[in-house]
Parts: sequence; structure tokens; C-alpha cells
Amino acid sequence: MNKILKLMTAIMMVVTAITFSSCKKTFDNPPGATDPAIVANTSIKTLKATHTSLGVYNTISTDVVISGVVVANDKSGNFYKQLFIEDSTGGLQILMDATNLYGTYPVGRKIFIKCNGLTITDYNGTMELGVKATVAGLSSLEGIPANLISNYVIGGSMNNPVVPHVVTLAQLTTGMQDRYLGTLIQLDNYAFANLSATYADTSAYKSTVNLDVKDCSGQTTIVRTSAYANFSGLKVPQGRGTISAMYTTYGTTKQLIIRDTADVKFRNSYACALPPGTLFFENFETIGANNLALTLPGWKNIGETGGISYQNAIFGSVKCAKITAFATGASTVTSWLITPTINLSGATAPNLTFIQAAGYALGATTLQVLVSTNYAGSTTPSAATWTQVWTTTALTPTTGYGTLTTTGPINLSAFIGQTVYIAFKYSGSDPGKTTTYEMDDVSLKAQ
Repeated sequence: MNKILKLMTAIMMVVTAITFSSCKKTFDNPPGATDPAIVANTSIKTLKATHTSLGVYNTISTDVVISGVVVANDKSGNFYKQLFIEDSTGGLQILMDATNLYGTYPVGRKIFIKCNGLTITDYNGTMELGVKATVAGLSSLEGIPANLISNYVIGGSMNNPVVPHVVTLAQLTTGMQDRYLGTLIQLDNYAFANLSATYADTSAYKSTVNLDVKDCSGQTTIVRTSAYANFSGLKVPQGRGTISAMYTTYGTTKQLIIRDTADVKFRNSYACALPPGTLFFENFETIGANNLALTLPGWKNIGETGGISYQNAIFGSVKCAKITAFATGASTVTSWLITPTINLSGATAPNLTFIQAAGYALGATTLQVLVSTNYAGSTTPSAATWTQVWTTTALTPTTGYGTLTTTGPINLSAFIGQTVYIAFKYSGSDPGKTTTYEMDDVSLKAQ
């Protein structure tokens, strides 16, 4: 009996092993998707050329077929119910009334679109392909209904290369037929203007936010982010570098819409490379919110007497530093704004310039520019040795602000071969001496 039982057990083990081995083949990954037996007969550029008037709905009534590779989808939530596709001639936004499109249409998948019955129009200059509908009595472009998507959109091969077009901001126009509209572009050497910002508004208002990015020449454009993006509450990166994004427009406004934070490679130093002959430069463009204490890497902002520090000042597009004793109640105000160390070794004819203005002048409030070779970074800068190289006592204007004007050049040749700190020292009191000073564009150049 035991022999028979052992024999049956052995047979079952062999059968089980064979069955398990056979079952494993059932779960092998299927081959990757391939392109269907369909051929595009029209390019994206040619299709877009049929839409020539802003706001007009052009319904396609012929058997037009386009194809393109998906370059953006709804994976991060920054795009909703839409894809962007590209071929070699251009890009186009495709509206679909479905969510989680990224599962079926990942970036890099080629798709074919049968356009007969679809409509092409624009949303404030950026073209879209979808279905024409009437909403509240008005014409509207809506997404292809979910149950009809397969009638129009056919998936093809996966993992096609997706490479952004490296361009300059000047190459991007707001013309509706612009080559790069609706495509994935890349700008180099950009940074966020406001480093304290988050990508979007995650409060109860859930507001889409436009944030300025700028290059070192002052070229500026906006990055637009939905509050429903899964990265909307993240703080923007603090460096400088390349940004990839979908290029869109809103009227005459250029807009960048990133797919996710991996598109923002701001990993280099925020500071722009200095022009030849420039030893130091600060334009205060990275300061935070208006009227907060000014904070800049390497700088010292010290209210040595009276506890009054320099503040951020923002007037429209102008960002600068400001200081005042007004409304402080401090009988003596001595405040210092001190640069990082500046090496003058080998410098020839170093000259300092900066922009300054006075406002609401009252009393003999003074602003001095001082240079030290032995300041060690303490909170009592008056203990170091300082040499005054410039001073002013502003008595005008008594209302409003004067115009920011250039001061200098101030000759610093006496400090050649040394490492120096440059300080802007404010002296005032409240009441009595409460003049406000503003400063910008601190620059030290040598020949």
C-alpha cells in the first residue's frame, strides 16, 4: 500500500511540476504594440493650415488621417482630458472626454487619428482638435466622447523617442501657425523670478498660477500650472538651468506648461555668469515678498542699533533694497547691508556703481558706502575698520520717491590686492530722521 501511495505521490508531483511550468508561459508579457495597418495622408502642419481665422470652427468632412507621437498627457494632472501629439511638421492638442489617458496613451506612443467628423479650432490662439458642440446656446469644442474615441483614435507603437525642440524665446511667436505652438520645447539658462513661490495655489480657491521665468539677459515668459497638478504645492527649484514644456499661447501671451517637475532642470547656480571685467553684481531680482526683511546668499543684513533691517522693495517690475527709520520708534537707527567678500587681487582700476534714490526725506538721514578689509562677519560691524568712500544726506523729496539714478563710479583702487566687504550703512532716528533710501544694481567692475 505504501509503495502505491509513494508512486501516486511521485506522479502527482511530476504532473504538478509540468502544469506549473506550462502555466508560467501564460503570464509572459505580450509583445509591444505595433503600428496599425493605417497610413497618415496629411501632416499636422497641413491640417492646422486649414484653420486660418481665430475662433472659427472648421469641421473636417474628408478622410483626413494624421499621426503623431504623444509628447504630453494627463498623468500629472497639469493637463486634463487632453493629449499633445507631434509629427515632424508640428504639434496639436487633442481633446478627449476621458480621464487617465496616460494609461492608454503614454508619452512616446504613436497614434493615428481619423479626422473626418472632428473639428479644429483654437483656444485664444492655440489650436485644438475635438468635436463641435453647442453649450448654453453657443458653439464649443469638446472632447471626443469616451465611447467614440476608438472610432477616431488608433494606438500604434510604443517608446518612440520624444525630444524637445531647443529654442530661444525670440524664436517663439504668438502667430496661430507658429511652428512650435503645441510642441514640446526647451529653453536654456532660465530660473524662476520668485524663489519663494509654489507652482500653483493649493488653497480652497484652487487657482491656476502664472510664474515668471527669466534668463540672464532679462528675457521673461510665464510657466502656467493648474492647482490640480500633483506637484502644485511644491516650491519651485532654487537654481538655474533648462526647462522643457508645452508651448501654448493665450492671445499675445506666451505660455509654458510643464508635464511634471522632471521638466524643470534648474540645477545650476542661480547667479548668472558675470560679464568680462565684472567682479561683483547684485540686482536684487531674487528677493522675496515686498516689505519683508531682505535675505540674499552671502549678504549680511544687520540692524546694529534699533534693530531695523533692510527690506525687500518691489515696485511693479522693479526689485530693490530699501531702508527707513519711519514708524520704528527707535531713537537711534544704525543699519548695515554688507556684500559677500569680493577679491580685488589682480584688479585694475576697480570702480563701484549702484543705483539709489531717496524718498519722504526728513532730517539729515545719511547713507554711507564703506569698505573693510578686516570685517569678519559679526553682528557688530562697527567693531571692524571701515573706510568711507561715498556718503549722502538726502533732504528731498519730502513727499513721494525720487528717481533711481546711478551713483559712481567710485574708485576703489586703494584696495587692489585685498579681499574686501562693501557696506551700505544707514543712520537715522524716529522721530526726526526718517528718510527712506532705495538701492539697486550694485556693480563692481575692473578694467
